[in-house]
Amino acid sequence: MNILLIVNELRFACGVTNHIFHLSKGLLKANKVKIWIICGGGSGLDKFKNLNIILTVDKRFLHTERNIVNYVSAIGFLVNFIKKNKIQIVHPHTHYAANISRNASKFIKIKTIQTNHGLLQTKGILKHFSAEKYIAINEHIYNYILENKIAKSQNVKFIRCGIPIPKEFPQKDYSKIKIIAASRLDFEKGLDIFINAVSKLKDEVKTKAEFYIAGEGECESELRKLNRQKNSGIQFLGIVKDMYKLLSETHIFVYPSRSNSEGFPAVITEAGATGNLLISSNFGGSEYVIENNKDGLIFSQNNYTDLKNVLSMVLENYKKFIPLSLNFYKKAKKWFDLDTMINQHIELYKECLKK
Repeated sequence: MNILLIVNELRFACGVTNHIFHLSKGLLKANKVKIWIICGGGSGLDKFKNLNIILTVDKRFLHTERNIVNYVSAIGFLVNFIKKNKIQIVHPHTHYAANISRNASKFIKIKTIQTNHGLLQTKGILKHFSAEKYIAINEHIYNYILENKIAKSQNVKFIRCGIPIPKEFPQKDYSKIKIIAASRLDFEKGLDIFINAVSKLKDEVKTKAEFYIAGEGECESELRKLNRQKNSGIQFLGIVKDMYKLLSETHIFVYPSRSNSEGFPAVITEAGATGNLLISSNFGGSEYVIENNKDGLIFSQNNYTDLKNVLSMVLENYKKFIPLSLNFYKKAKKWFDLDTMINQHIELYKECLKK
């Protein structure tokens, strides 16, 4: 099978990029497909250089570069790309790329599948859903597609983003607790909430831990300035090329998102798989995966005082909460199994090509 994946960007500290990497690597390992990727650019291109894929960078597929000229030009380019490489299925991972792909399919017979990594809040000219079949990565996305009659149930597949998971629960050095937040550094991810919460911790509590932020984004300078002003003492790590290695050395993962439109971020699963205690806001979709006080700790969105109280409670007696980390690790092994995700994709691809 010849499969073309289309993404906006390939970046470090990006859940979609990690998903594309694990998906590509797993499909290739299964020896069932040949893969092409088209993306608009990004800092994480080198991550894919050792995979046996054909990677094309074209800024016409960048959402930030969208305009009528680029849009129409991208459709024409994609039609020729499909013909030249004998692509059988186009699998976009953004609504922008899905619309380009759907229009290209009007000129050349091709199957299209759209993976939805979140729900867009703002309506624009382009359809948010534009494909023959859809993959939803979380329950709330799956339910949204069906409840709004975007597609019939037989054309929507619920497939979680699988990840590599250690066979045994990771053992760590607990002499100094390391707390990390990692994501794109933009407003929706709520890193300012984390910074404000850490700044409010009592000194005797704060000294028990080290605090980190990993990632890149448009709010980086603003967040660094807030960190200095609040004297939070958080270390900014910038782009982290091996997030798994970093998470294997940390103890607590904080996800302070204020978004209600994203899917379920892969970095949360990665943190749980590497033995971190999960502390997350109650962002939309979290309720389907993280059970408060059983396999993670939940605080109220946009409430840094609530997050501060949770951090204080945990740092006062961290080892008391290790069972929660173990519970989520077990859930990750069951729910986010990489082989299961790969097999479900292969089955869907085969289903599309039968028709």
